[in-house]
Amino acid sequence: MGRRNYDHLTRDEVDCDFPGGGPARFWLWVFLGEDSVCFVMDATRSSAVLADHVGLDPDTGQLSDTPGGAARRLVLSSDFYTVYASAGRRADGLVNLYCWAQARRHFVRAGDANPAQLGIWARQWVDRIRDLYTAHDALAAAWHTPATAPSPRAERALAAAYAGWDTAIGVIDTVRQEQMTSPGLQEPAKKARATMDREWDGLTAHRGYPMIGLDNNPAERAIRGPVVTRRNAGGSRTEDAARDAATIFTVTATTTLHGLNLLTYLESYLGACGRTDDTALTGTDLERFLPWAASPDDLEAWKQPPS
Repeated sequence: MGRRNYDHLTRDEVDCDFPGGGPARFWLWVFLGEDSVCFVMDATRSSAVLADHVGLDPDTGQLSDTPGGAARRLVLSSDFYTVYASAGRRADGLVNLYCWAQARRHFVRAGDANPAQLGIWARQWVDRIRDLYTAHDALAAAWHTPATAPSPRAERALAAAYAGWDTAIGVIDTVRQEQMTSPGLQEPAKKARATMDREWDGLTAHRGYPMIGLDNNPAERAIRGPVVTRRNAGGSRTEDAARDAATIFTVTATTTLHGLNLLTYLESYLGACGRTDDTALTGTDLERFLPWAASPDDLEAWKQPPS
């Protein structure tokens, strides 16, 4: 199974002169993997950005094979943006897991639109989704236990956790179908329900991947820092500056993901550059600073406060 990705994107204003005049709008994408965080600044929100990052053939939409020639598989945890859904429909081996936090948000907004008539209805949906989160937490805990300490007791606990998930999702499914034909359901509620129906397959696919969370909140948290930075700085002044910012965000976020002290890490890297005539590192010199390839001694040193 390929590394999982959590995806999210936001807009970045690039304040510079482009053909046609006016400020240009760029979009900041973030991809979270098990060992890295990658920010991509691009002028579009098209599927080409996703295809380039995860390795989708631009013509067939299929996942590229591994270096050994074996077929790849990829689990993509994302919101409901159509680019992800389209990629999942086209690519064999790509599994979409959709965000339950976003599904819940649709019901909350429907309740806020008409609290008098939809407030209780929305709270009931929030309670059902909360129960699903509880069942998923139990399933994730039980799933990890047999992998580390297999035993008949652990297997029974895992089976019980799957049964708990099935019960929670079954309640949601039953109410979902009952409300399909409900004659008095108001428009905001209908829209929330229609969204759940449309994304149902990706919402229920979480059962097969208990090691992955029910939402893509990690991506939303990762992109929060760059969003605040953009607001404080008023955007970028050139296209190159915008893309450089995405590179900087990538380095800092990946460093944080591995629990390293950013200042110590950068001090070590820039010091190494200084010892090579102030040129960027390449080859094995650069690979030493990739957190997933670094030595245990380097990782421990980079966790310490700066000297």
